[in-house]
Amino acid sequence: MSLEPLDPPTSSNPRVRQVEAILHGTVIDHIPGHMTLKVANLLARENDQVSIGMNLRSARMGRKGVVKISGRELDARTLSRLALIAPSASVSIIRDTKVVQKFIVPMPKLFEDIARCANPNCVTNHERWTSRMEVINADPLTVCCIYCERNFPATELVLL
Repeated sequence: MSLEPLDPPTSSNPRVRQVEAILHGTVIDHIPGHMTLKVANLLARENDQVSIGMNLRSARMGRKGVVKISGRELDARTLSRLALIAPSASVSIIRDTKVVQKFIVPMPKLFEDIARCANPNCVTNHERWTSRMEVINADPLTVCCIYCERNFPATELVLL
């Protein structure tokens, strides 16, 4: 007896959507599955209409997350924050249900006032200094605090 797969790949029919389409807004795709809710919490404002897809099939990643925000495009600061928690994600700008721009989350050379230094003795954690983290390695994302000069994986940082 032959069994059919329960969830056939969607790549055979590109018009099949796993998460509802939006008229205007931003789609963040290819989010590592375990980071999807963190990305949604980072991006969503109180009155935003947000659609979240978790553990969706992906030819590139196996399983992925998608977050769609209706009626809003992301600013540069929000994109920098997104780069810390989902650096391999892609961003699509949607207007009239069409993708007008698509890009990988831009990785800044310097994160300024985006995350708190993970070193509890760093001056930025005790005085009013703007945190500044220089990108040392993109994969896996590693940053260096310019004040205490310690390196940290991005996963150890707390967003401001």
